[in-house]
Amino acid sequence: MLALLAAGFLLPPAAAATETSVVCPVDPLPVTSAQTDALFALAAGRLYAASDISGLKPPGVKFPFGATARQTQYMRSDVYGWTAGFYPAELWLMYERTADPAWLALARTWTRSLLPVAKWTGSHDLGFMIGLPAGLGMRLDPDPAQRITYRRAIIDAAKSLSSRWNNKVKAIKSGEYDGKWGLIIDSAMNAPMLIEAGDMIGGTEGALLRTRGQQHLLTLAKYFVRPDGSTFHRLTFNPRTGALTGPVYGQGYNMATSTWARGQAWAMYGFAKGYAVTGNPALLAAANRTNAFWNQQVDPGCVPAWDLAVSSAFAPRDSSAAAIAAAAMLLLADLDPGGSSDNRQLALTTLGTLTSSEWTSVNTQSPGLLIKQTWNVPILKYEGSYVWGDAYLLESALKVSETTKR
Repeated sequence: MLALLAAGFLLPPAAAATETSVVCPVDPLPVTSAQTDALFALAAGRLYAASDISGLKPPGVKFPFGATARQTQYMRSDVYGWTAGFYPAELWLMYERTADPAWLALARTWTRSLLPVAKWTGSHDLGFMIGLPAGLGMRLDPDPAQRITYRRAIIDAAKSLSSRWNNKVKAIKSGEYDGKWGLIIDSAMNAPMLIEAGDMIGGTEGALLRTRGQQHLLTLAKYFVRPDGSTFHRLTFNPRTGALTGPVYGQGYNMATSTWARGQAWAMYGFAKGYAVTGNPALLAAANRTNAFWNQQVDPGCVPAWDLAVSSAFAPRDSSAAAIAAAAMLLLADLDPGGSSDNRQLALTTLGTLTSSEWTSVNTQSPGLLIKQTWNVPILKYEGSYVWGDAYLLESALKVSETTKR
């Protein structure tokens, strides 16, 4: 039991149940332009090095996934990995930051190798895999022909995702969990692509995509968000009746009562993005509720443990959850400037921590950017640097730096 407590796998005693195991700087400060400049300088070297695949074995391109604390080279996935879109997205963000044609060429090359996956119906993560890099390409690529290609891929991916729809549950299937039809909170990040694709094509088919994307988010808001604003990770349903059959174990300590930190951040961002593309006040309410819970548990500038209910000085941290939460708060600050919390200032303070030398790879041999992220703690408690945290850290830093220049 002591070993489990040291690893951060046990909940605290009841008297300490409201505490959260967070790491906080002595004096939390908002991010500075010098910090964002240093982050992008670090990213330039790390991302360029990762683009060299000459020493990798065929077949196909292998996409950076992540590296544990002791690894100096990326573990890589094939084109069907759920994380395959994050590295191309980082390349697009570097192009947006620099306007350098070299980054444009790399972003095009890596994105193009992903696009055939748009017609694959075997994953619910096509928003991450296609929607994220192709969406950036559609916005940033100066070539109209390229933008048409990205647009077509997003539409194809949305149609593929829509094929997983269940009309009884009113949601897109995430997977089979314990042999049951299931949803996960991460899917909040993929549903907005259906809404965007529906708006692109219009008509009856577009309306169907839009309706399904919005309804999926509303289903998540109904079942996954607890009264206090915390979230479940995995829930299962009866696909014939639509009835909720209960939570099952996924990421997070306790399937019924605790809150996986990164899942909470996915919810914050996904509901905010859903509101951005629909204007539905129910989605803004869900975004604000999940955001409020995060800020109750994680003080400004702090980085949480992998689960928000775990209280242990030895628990693995998840800086990727903090990076995603910061991106969500920046989006909410734009969408709901009169909200109850100062989301922009909270995000800036979080970014001030995450771009410090304690949390970036500047003094390490890691191939990534943001260290002390976690992957799947109940199974693998390794801290490391992973592409999802890096992508959202760069997105936030870019947005902050652009705002500062105006």
